[in-house]
Amino acid sequence: MKGRIVASFLSLFFLFSSICLAVASSEPAPLLPESLAARTEMAASQKTLTVFMKEKDPNKATEQLNKSNDEYARKGWTVFNILPYIHEEDFQGFFVTYQKNLIIE
Repeated sequence: MKGRIVASFLSLFFLFSSICLAVASSEPAPLLPESLAARTEMAASQKTLTVFMKEKDPNKATEQLNKSNDEYARKGWTVFNILPYIHEEDFQGFFVTYQKNLIIE
């Protein structure tokens, strides 16, 4: 079970990386708000915070992640990036980067 979860995370990570490489190798395009380059540019000009959520059980980690996202959203932060942390083929938790909103709804 643990091996399947790790394999799933790794395959998602490599899929996302290959998509980013394909986009990066193409001709320059205007920066759309949802593009990776635009998000990186916005992060450089805005306040960001990265948090490590340590939890070996993926189900508990997902619950923690959802609670954390809700708490930060109430304080005016949005999720910028989520990366799973895998050490020696075992899931260890998430690195979550939050970005401060300019406008709070």
